[in-house]
Amino acid sequence: MFELNLPAPSARSLLLTVIGEMMYAPSEAAWTTALLHVLGGLGVEEHAARQVLARAADAGWVVRERDGRAVKWRLAEKGRALVTDGIHRSDAYLAGPPEWDGRWLLLFVTVPGEQRTTRKRLYGGLSWLGLGNPMPGVWLTPHTERGAELSELVESLGLRSSALSVVGTVHDAGLGGDEIAGKAWDLTDLEVHYKTLLDQLNSLPEPRGGDETLFAYLELLNVQQRFMRRDPYLPEELLPEWIGRDGAALIRACRERWGRLAHARWRELVRDCAPR
Repeated sequence: MFELNLPAPSARSLLLTVIGEMMYAPSEAAWTTALLHVLGGLGVEEHAARQVLARAADAGWVVRERDGRAVKWRLAEKGRALVTDGIHRSDAYLAGPPEWDGRWLLLFVTVPGEQRTTRKRLYGGLSWLGLGNPMPGVWLTPHTERGAELSELVESLGLRSSALSVVGTVHDAGLGGDEIAGKAWDLTDLEVHYKTLLDQLNSLPEPRGGDETLFAYLELLNVQQRFMRRDPYLPEELLPEWIGRDGAALIRACRERWGRLAHARWRELVRDCAPR
């Protein structure tokens, strides 16, 4: 549905979108056939869907439950924690521009040159937390509430002894807020992707119910998640004109229109796939 010139979503990310949205409630479970049907509607071939389900179970995201020859799946504790974090991040993204008290969460960190895998994991984790990199060895974000998550990331990578984290305001001896934002985040390509998304959503015919609405809704959620990984969602004081806020508002409006029908179709599908 969406052609955004972004990397194609993986089967893994699409599965996480489905189970996170449709199976988050403790009582929610889904039969294999229902999951294969939905993943197929999102462009994942059956063999790849079965593989990613098995890998999700191995990773502790989901657990299998047998009912005769049929199998149904539930979110496991690890998967629920992952989804909970994503829901909190999504709620913040959709809520509108965040208020800002002028403080930054800063991280000064060095990674030994031979630890390439550690560096890659660190940079990926920092990007997910919305931290930008205005100069070598310095990472920061105006989202000071993410300090606990930053601590967990640094600790998990064994970097505590080579990291220093600070929360506070910057002094006028150095860069100002707008200069920091300009150096820490290159949003040029993301701005183009947002414009494409807005054009497509504004011209998209309304889904006509059933699978069409379910697939459109889930694809939109996956698109949102991919934008969230790239958008630091800066407060207006740092980025007064940002098309991403319009993108988030339109995503929210589409979710509100499509969500009820999508969930109703999902429940119908799970019932229809139950073994007789």
